[in-house]
Amino acid sequence: MGGSSCSVCDAVASMTCGGCGTMHYCGKEHQRQHWLQHRTQCPPYKMISSPEAGRYLVASRRLPAGQVLVEEQPLAVGPLSISELVCLGCHGPIIGDDFPRCPECWWPLCSLECASSSLHQAECPILATDVKHIGPPTTQMETLRYDVILSIRCLLLKSKDPTAWQTLMSMEHHSEQRQLNQEDNQVVTVRYMSEVLKLDYDIETLHQIRAAIATNGMEIRSEKNTRVRAMYPMVRLFNNSCVPNVHLSCGVEGTMQARTTVPIKIGEPLCICYTGALMPAWERYDTLTKTYHFTCNCTRCEDPTELGTYFSCPRCPDCTGCYMLSSTWLDETVWRCPTCKLEKTDTQVREDINDWLQRILMDDIFNTFKRAKATLQEVEDQFHAQHYVWMRAAHSALYQLCDNNTEPALKLRIKIWKKLVYLYSVLEPGLTKRRGMTLLEMGIIMLRAAKLEYDEGDPFMPEFLKQLQEISEYLKEATQILQLEPVGTRGPALAQRAEEKRAEAEEFLHRLDSSSVRAE
Repeated sequence: MGGSSCSVCDAVASMTCGGCGTMHYCGKEHQRQHWLQHRTQCPPYKMISSPEAGRYLVASRRLPAGQVLVEEQPLAVGPLSISELVCLGCHGPIIGDDFPRCPECWWPLCSLECASSSLHQAECPILATDVKHIGPPTTQMETLRYDVILSIRCLLLKSKDPTAWQTLMSMEHHSEQRQLNQEDNQVVTVRYMSEVLKLDYDIETLHQIRAAIATNGMEIRSEKNTRVRAMYPMVRLFNNSCVPNVHLSCGVEGTMQARTTVPIKIGEPLCICYTGALMPAWERYDTLTKTYHFTCNCTRCEDPTELGTYFSCPRCPDCTGCYMLSSTWLDETVWRCPTCKLEKTDTQVREDINDWLQRILMDDIFNTFKRAKATLQEVEDQFHAQHYVWMRAAHSALYQLCDNNTEPALKLRIKIWKKLVYLYSVLEPGLTKRRGMTLLEMGIIMLRAAKLEYDEGDPFMPEFLKQLQEISEYLKEATQILQLEPVGTRGPALAQRAEEKRAEAEEFLHRLDSSSVRAE
C-alpha cells in the first residue's frame, strides 16, 4: 500500500476503502470495525486520473438522483476577468461616474467605508504600489483591469493559508499553452503584476496562478448580486460533459453545492457542463478549445444530431423534414443534407443564425400575440422547434407575453413551455433547477388557463379533470426539485410557491370531481 498504515491500529495496511480510496486497513476486521465511524465521512466519489482527462471524480458507489456530492466554500473570490465597475470591498455594483476611490490604492469603491473592509485590506498595499494609477479603472465601462484582483488574492494565500495555496498550485492551468498562444489577458495581467506591482513571485508562478484561475474559476453571484469568480477545491475536479449528470447551486457566501441529477452507476464520471448545456455546438467547441484547451468527446458532441434534437443543425431548404449535419475535415466545417447532399459553409450557417439572433433582440417582433406567434412559426419554418435559434426566440416570446393572459396567448405559452421541457430533458436531464422552474412556470400558466376555460365555458369534464391532474403532477415535481436547492437561494421559496399552486390545483380538482360525482 505504498507505506500506508491502518486507520485503526497503525499497522502496515494491506487494503483500501473501496468507496473513497482514502482510508487504509490491515485487514477486513478493522475495516468493518471502522465503518461505523467512517461511513458518515466516506464521500460518494473518488478521484482517478488518465493521460487524456487528467484528474477527475467518478462515483464510488451507485448514486440516486438528488444525492449531494459536495458542499464547500471558495478558496478565493474576485471580480470577473472582464468586468463592469465593482467594489473591491464588498463586490457590490458601482453606480454612476462620481464614485469614491480607495485613498490608498485608488481603486473604485461603492463607499469609503469599504476601503477598510476585510476583503480589501490585504491587497490594498500591493495595489497601492501602482503610484501612477495604471491599473485602476477610470470609467463606467467593462474593463480587463479587474483580471488582476483574483490573481493577487490567490497569491496572498501562500502566506495566509498554505493548504489552500497547495490546492491552487495543484490545479490544471495550461499555462505553457496560454503563453505560447500569447493570450491577451494572460500576458497583460502577468506583466502588470511583475513589472508594475513588482510582486515577489517568479514569473512562472504568476503565469500558473493566473492560468489556473482562467481554467478553474467558477462564475457566481456575490451577496450584492454582481457577477464574480470563485475558486473551489473540489468542484474543479468534476469532468466536462455537454449532457451533465451533476448540478451546481451557489448558496450563502459562495457555498457551492453539487448534486446528482440522474441515477449514476459505480465508476461513472461525475460531470458538469463547463460551457452551459444550452449553447450550440460551435460555441461549446470554441469555448472548450480556447479556454480549457481540449476538445469534448461526450456522447452529445460525438453525435452530429445532438441526441436526436438537431439543436445546432439548420433545416435543409430543399428536403421536407431533413436537417443538415456538420462534418469537419482539415479544420473546415461543412453542413450537408444527408438526403439531397446540399451543402452550406459554416460561415453561411452562422450568418443566418446571427441574423436571426439580432432580430430576436428587437422588442417589437414579440410585443403582441399575433407577432409572437408569427415570428415563432417563421423561425420554426427556417430552422425547427428544437433548434438553438427557436429556443432563443421562445425565451423572448415568453418574456414579452408574460402579462398576456388571454386564452390564445395562454395556449401559445403552454405550447412553448411543453416544447422547452422536452428539449431541456434531453440536453440537461434530471433534477436541475432549470427543469424545476420550467415545470413551475408551466404549471402556473396551465392552471390559469384551466380556470379561464372553466369560467368562460362548459369543458368536457373527464378530459378537464385529467388536465388538472397533469397540472398537479407538474407542480409536484417542481416542488420536489426546487426543495433540493440550498438554503439562501431562491429555491426554497420557489418550492413553497410550487406547493401552494399544487394545493390550489388539487383543491380545484377535488371540487370539480365531487361535483361530477353528485351530478351523476
